[in-house]
Amino acid sequence: GVTPVMEAARLIATSGAKPKRTMLFCAFAGEEFGLLGAQAWVKGNPKKMDKISNLFNRDGGPTPPVGISVPQAMYDDFVKICEPVKKINTEYPFEVKVAEPQPTTIGGTDASVFALDGVPTIGFMEKDIKGYNFSYDEIWHTERDLYTKSIPEYQQHAATVMAIVGLGVANLDHQLS
Repeated sequence: GVTPVMEAARLIATSGAKPKRTMLFCAFAGEEFGLLGAQAWVKGNPKKMDKISNLFNRDGGPTPPVGISVPQAMYDDFVKICEPVKKINTEYPFEVKVAEPQPTTIGGTDASVFALDGVPTIGFMEKDIKGYNFSYDEIWHTERDLYTKSIPEYQQHAATVMAIVGLGVANLDHQLS
């Protein structure tokens, strides 16, 4: 998950884009031991929490984003933000869906720590669209979770989508609710 985030940051930085809002690219440590990194960040930055429009969390295997599910109140913004994503590569479909309200509880992922503090944590829907038969369960939390298990074309697409959508959120003329 870290490599497409780093590549998205590089793409934005080298594109010459000037986001209207600050964009942070973070890698939190200690998730599996109690969400330690995310909790430390939230605890150390209480004045920043209400200024965060969204936390995109890349926490899973190397499959590419094929959509995003958002609250109704954010739907129109994300349709506009995600329009360029559909033009990147027609082999990778992408849709914006309306999400059903979900209860917010701590656990499972760093994003939950931010969600409990009122930060939107919209995440991407992912799928093994080209049939590499990748199963994250096969490597998750094992010594087989290696860089060689990465699927380069999926990682490249994920980085590009994250850069476009992240920059789109940063350039809205309003903060997401």
